[in-house]
Amino acid sequence: MNKLKFFIFSTLAALVFAACGAESEVVQKEEALLKEVFAVHDAVMPKMSEIVSLKGQLKELEAADTTKAVEAKDAISQLEKGEEGMMDWMNKFMQPGKLRKSKKHEEIMSYLEREKQRITQVQDDMNNSIEAAKRVLAGSQKAQ
Repeated sequence: MNKLKFFIFSTLAALVFAACGAESEVVQKEEALLKEVFAVHDAVMPKMSEIVSLKGQLKELEAADTTKAVEAKDAISQLEKGEEGMMDWMNKFMQPGKLRKSKKHEEIMSYLEREKQRITQVQDDMNNSIEAAKRVLAGSQKAQ
């Protein structure tokens, strides 16, 4: 009888350790994808201050130069779209730890893939708006 109890206990212990190992691997995959998502975020987030600065310069240009006012206004609008995209992404993003309570691994991985695409789009929007703003400002300096 002791051998049977030992066998059952050993089998249960092995199953628990195997399940923990599998869960750990799942979490590692999610965390690796999360790092990819935040690598994009962390690369573009510092550009928020550049957007604020460019908006200020463009507002001055818009007020001072009527020939460039329309271009400045359009560039400001693009900068604000990029800025709003970042703020929206940050406010809506959910950490995998919270999702694990109600979602399966596959759902979490799909969610993180979508979020990676969303933050990459935000990055593109921000970078494009910054470049457009710089072009407008450079064009106004050449005209002077």
